[in-house]
Amino acid sequence: MKKLYILAIAALATINVSAQCNSRYQTDLFTTIDVTTVQYGTSVDLGSNTVNLMMDIYQPQGDVETNRPLIILAHGGSFSAGTKNDADQVFFATELAKKGYVCATINYRLATNAFSLIVEETTVKVVFMAVQDGKAAVRFFRKDAATTDTYKINPDQIFFGGTSAGGILAINLTYLDDISDLMTLPNGANWTTWMNEVGGLEGTSGNPGYCSRVNGTFGFAGGVADQAWIDPNDVPWYGSHSDGDNTVKIGYAQPLNGFTPVFLYGSDSINGALNSVGTYAKFDRYAGSSDHPPFNGSTVSIADNKDSLAVFLYNILDCNPNNLQKPTQKNCGNITSVSDASNNDFKLHIYPNPFNDELNIRLTDNVENTTISIINAVGKVVLNQKAQAFINKINLAHLPTGMYFVSVISNEKTVTQKVIRK
Repeated sequence: MKKLYILAIAALATINVSAQCNSRYQTDLFTTIDVTTVQYGTSVDLGSNTVNLMMDIYQPQGDVETNRPLIILAHGGSFSAGTKNDADQVFFATELAKKGYVCATINYRLATNAFSLIVEETTVKVVFMAVQDGKAAVRFFRKDAATTDTYKINPDQIFFGGTSAGGILAINLTYLDDISDLMTLPNGANWTTWMNEVGGLEGTSGNPGYCSRVNGTFGFAGGVADQAWIDPNDVPWYGSHSDGDNTVKIGYAQPLNGFTPVFLYGSDSINGALNSVGTYAKFDRYAGSSDHPPFNGSTVSIADNKDSLAVFLYNILDCNPNNLQKPTQKNCGNITSVSDASNNDFKLHIYPNPFNDELNIRLTDNVENTTISIINAVGKVVLNQKAQAFINKINLAHLPTGMYFVSVISNEKTVTQKVIRK
């Protein structure tokens, strides 16, 4: 089991930069947490029932900070049970909110019953419907940040994790970049068909037009469908896992003692994949334990996991000048294309996103033959111009706030990206 002195050393290693974060996110600064319940979306489950998607939002009472990192948590329950009010969800959300984070615990669509998950198609559809709901939750907060700004979150500091099934949801949401990635799986063609049948990678659970990427992920006994989805520019991960866990194996295996007809790569595999590409990963492996999750029934272990997660998150915060993120890690500002995956040899960088008045479009080549268009949400072209340089600064202060599309055409190739004006 992890030694507590390791945690203490890690905390001491970061204390010299705490002033950059105004002493937040490492220690408990607040004692009272306000919790509000809101609807973040709606969708239909496999039984054709309409599901109102609800979340609880935890905020430190009296907090005046206006640019706070956000943590979204998803509950466990084998994709057939569980709720945003589960004790571990309430614990983590409350304790991290005391440090200054905004936290949200979400409900998501579930299977009608556990036995339906013995069918591979049902399992795949239920899991990816849950992923779609998670993406809708991310988009809910990015939409809020770009419009009413009710929750005062930093849209470039959104972290998503969970327990067991919730960790699986979060980690697959983070590392599955494109539906074409499913073809790395043995039954990838069928998985692709099933995902498309329930609405594709993004789904239709709510808040369309906003980016659903996250800036870090974590899982307490989580897993991912394919560790090959993890590449050098992916975001950091924290994991906690018992090495004797038979519900979600720590390595490559079928969950629930083989009851579920799919395979997952557990935390040991994820940790190895991230280490191999040099991306920051923090892993607490509980040797000699079969507890699922690793803090099951232990107040000491759940507190230990909370502290480890807090260290991990602080180590990837923007306000920490010594943060361990890569400058090239994937985020909402460097998605090259949402419209034509066949043109992924045409590279550009559109940033920041969301933006205030000015948008930057950086090209890698073909400046002389490139046209830039800005299109509003109803399809009207509101700006059209030739590229002037490799970095094109475009002032859009005259446009109303909301969603737009940047369309860049070069040598008959087109890349289109959604952007948000705040």
